Amino acid sequence: MEELLLTQAANVLPVRTDDLSKHFIRELKTALGAGEAASVTRLVMEDVFGWRQGNRPRMLTSDEELLAWVTLNRLHGGEPVQYVTGIADFYGLQLTVTPAVLIPRPETEELVEWILDDHPAGTSRHIVDLGTGSGCIPLAIQDRRPEWMCEGVDVSKEALEVADKNREALQSNVTFKEGNVLEGRLAHEGLYDIIVSNPPYIPPSERKQMGESVLVHEPELALFVPEDDPLVFYRKIGEIGLTALRTGGYVYAETNENNSDQVMRMFRDLGYRRVERRKDLQGKWRMVRVQLED
Repeated sequence: MEELLLTQAANVLPVRTDDLSKHFIRELKTALGAGEAASVTRLVMEDVFGWRQGNRPRMLTSDEELLAWVTLNRLHGGEPVQYVTGIADFYGLQLTVTPAVLIPRPETEELVEWILDDHPAGTSRHIVDLGTGSGCIPLAIQDRRPEWMCEGVDVSKEALEVADKNREALQSNVTFKEGNVLEGRLAHEGLYDIIVSNPPYIPPSERKQMGESVLVHEPELALFVPEDDPLVFYRKIGEIGLTALRTGGYVYAETNENNSDQVMRMFRDLGYRRVERRKDLQGKWRMVRVQLED
């Protein structure tokens, strides 16, 4: 009966790609607003149905009609479009994403940009991303600096499966491995020039400030920290850097806008120098860079 209802519902949808696009926008506009509805629809039409606005319209297959109904209902349910399509754009790359990993954010692109600006092409660097998730950071850096050695570490086997899938699709040389940042060490000492991380940094008290879509669909493991120790990951990353970094090496990290000053103070207390923070394009303190003493 349920399958029959799905098929009947799908049959009322437009059967040409251009009409389907207009239908999605109308359906999503109330919840998302006109601009966001158009943006989400564009991603769905390109990534799910392989059709771009301005291309010649085509008829949907019967399977695509059913897929359109399912897709629209998932979006109505608040599921992020990147999980619906299975694709997220990041720094010029198309990456596979699933609910096992965070959806890459524009501010993380800014962190990548900071690293690339500091270390131009032609340099030799060994970099590790702690809590790599989809692998977006090392994959983007390796794409722009193919001469570097790039690694990613994550505690989640499911996240590493996603990262490996992205590595294979991009034919990248990034190495991914399982590891727990909270254990406070890496296997190799004095090996890395750069440690980068977008670690969990949200205390439970800030849940009310977050969108329902994030809370319901994105992995809590990658988001939240204990209320009584919100800097736990930064402290462990700093401790890892004391042994894993070469002298003069750097740590770059994304931060919670509400405690970036505390993160900076903690790194200073651990013995790092040239401690600096930056605002993202929205004017929020979201990134820090520190250097191990020469």
